[in-house]
Amino acid sequence: MPDSSENSSSSIDPISIGIKVVTSAIPFIISAINRGKPNPNDWQGWVALDNRKGFPVGTNAISWIIDDGQSIENEALNILQYIKNYGTQDVLTYNSHFNRTITANDLANKLRRGGYINEANFLLKQANTPEPLKALNETLTNLTKSPSKLILYAGIGLGLYLILKNK
Repeated sequence: MPDSSENSSSSIDPISIGIKVVTSAIPFIISAINRGKPNPNDWQGWVALDNRKGFPVGTNAISWIIDDGQSIENEALNILQYIKNYGTQDVLTYNSHFNRTITANDLANKLRRGGYINEANFLLKQANTPEPLKALNETLTNLTKSPSKLILYAGIGLGLYLILKNK
């Protein structure tokens, strides 16, 4: 009579095969589930797409500001990421593809609707600050970052004040 241990080792275990099949199919299942869902990293391909299609840089970011898709929150997040990495100079400008100028209000509207209210308010505050005042604020910020420059400029200012006071 054959040994039962030999018989079970040579036969195929259907449970093991089932587990292996399901395990190997997991990446495909996850991929199918995520297909069509918003992606917070869409912004990373916008510049290359603009260049490939011959559009002015910033056109894809602008299209996301103008048009609403599946997820306004995701769109606003992608726009913020793009601006964080590339700035607003390619976005808040005239775009020949759309034949229009995107304003800070257009951008702030999209950000607000996407749930980024603080960011929208900050953007509008920056956009409505007059240029000389903005430049002065930047200078003061840079000076306060470097105490030695602040002391030097304060000393020069004090010296000029004393010289002009005595005349």
